[in-house]
Amino acid sequence: FEGLIGFAEETVFARINQILGEEKNTQVRTAKVIYLLLGFADRNPGISRVLLGDALVGERERLHDRVQQFFERIDLQLRQILREAPMRQDATLRTTPEAAAALLTAFVEGRMQQFLRSRFSQPSLSAWEVDWPVLSHGLFDPG
Repeated sequence: FEGLIGFAEETVFARINQILGEEKNTQVRTAKVIYLLLGFADRNPGISRVLLGDALVGERERLHDRVQQFFERIDLQLRQILREAPMRQDATLRTTPEAAAALLTAFVEGRMQQFLRSRFSQPSLSAWEVDWPVLSHGLFDPG
């Protein structure tokens, strides 16, 4: 499981860094990071089981800690993106960056959990076209 967690970390965070290098708009950055996470889960159901702790029952505490750190890093990356919005002058949050990042992280984990619970028949991205506009409208002030 160590190797799977390491693969997830390397792949996801390398791609997040690529997104941050390519995109400057806060809302686009946020959407692409969330889409990346959900798409990664859909393409890697076995790793999703590990990241959600389902495959770690009875495993060492160290593995659970690594998974927790993975999601903490996701939350940290989202907070950083959202904190930069005022400097970029391209988005105004309706709440704090911390609250918005926590909501987005919980959304990702929830969609991944639904994917697992459906025995991988309901992909995490299955409602993305509906989910993102609702999330975006709730998080960002249009004005």
